[in-house]
Amino acid sequence: MRVFKWIVYSLLGINVALFLTQATAVEALDSLAWLALLLLFEWESHRPHPGDQQDWQYLIIHNGRIAAYLVILSVALCYSAPSFCVEHGSLDMWNAWTWIAVVLILEHDTHRPSQIYSSLILSAKFLLYGALVLYAVFWGLTQGWLNFYDALLWILCFFVIELGVEHIAPDGS
Repeated sequence: MRVFKWIVYSLLGINVALFLTQATAVEALDSLAWLALLLLFEWESHRPHPGDQQDWQYLIIHNGRIAAYLVILSVALCYSAPSFCVEHGSLDMWNAWTWIAVVLILEHDTHRPSQIYSSLILSAKFLLYGALVLYAVFWGLTQGWLNFYDALLWILCFFVIELGVEHIAPDGS
């Protein structure tokens, strides 16, 4: 599983490079911020003492996640701007806000693992991931390979993250 996870992370690195060279600056920044957030989740989940808030690693992870979230929110707001929606359609906006909802649930799962399997959370995850798959299919049918590849890769990546979340204890250890 570990090798598979790092293969997926490597593909995401390539994905960021593709967005840097073939997409808009906003899309590239979005992809880069999500990759940074993902790597910070990975780092946090494998720290020896993740509950130690005085630790320098905690400070980097915590502040890095705040910075990544601010960029992600800024980009979602850019995607939500009427001028962007007129030029590019509203799918980017819906996709961005859906991913933000997924990450909010993942944050909940990370810090409140005893409640991971509540029916409400499972239902929300099912609906959100279902929407993301529909967005990916729509991109695949209408907007070319890069958006389709990007969407499927991120869905796969978060599936891998979801498998790892259950290994984090309630106190972060």
